[in-house]
Amino acid sequence: MKHGTLICLLPVLSGVLVCCSTIVAPPRQHIVTYDDPAERPDVLSYSKPSSQSLQRIKIRRVSLTKDQLHRLAAMPKSKTPFGVRWLVAEDPDTTQDGPWTTRLYIFDSADTNRCVEVELIDHVSGGVRPRWLNDKMLFVNVWWGRIAWTDFILDTETRHIAYIEDGRVDAILDWPEERGEK
Repeated sequence: MKHGTLICLLPVLSGVLVCCSTIVAPPRQHIVTYDDPAERPDVLSYSKPSSQSLQRIKIRRVSLTKDQLHRLAAMPKSKTPFGVRWLVAEDPDTTQDGPWTTRLYIFDSADTNRCVEVELIDHVSGGVRPRWLNDKMLFVNVWWGRIAWTDFILDTETRHIAYIEDGRVDAILDWPEERGEK
């Protein structure tokens, strides 16, 4: 192949590569089956987080007053495997009408007067479930409704989200009542 032909094809190939890289991937879907064969399966899907989900997650470094430190010190702590960091969750009063906001306070043993605050705004009573993956990465599962949630992994040193996706479980509406039905 001559260099002139190759140079002519470069813009075309570049255009094809750009188009392929900008295609929006559809949500990944999985069929969830249950032990009871009479129970209708569900569709589980994960997708890029919506702008609404992103607006409900606030992450910032904060300095706390002595009163705030004393109040948080009295709450249960979730420590990392080596105890380098710990988490205190301030849950909303779900006996009151929503919207509910949960605040996660992440402390570092090197500086206990400042912390990372993760504010999860307007979630449902399904709540917020944080879990340490190691001494710096925190997995958080937050439910926005009965069938929708967001999962994310937070790097607690940099305050950057390493992974985030919205999840959803939907019923299959046209599933036959009996599996033998045609």
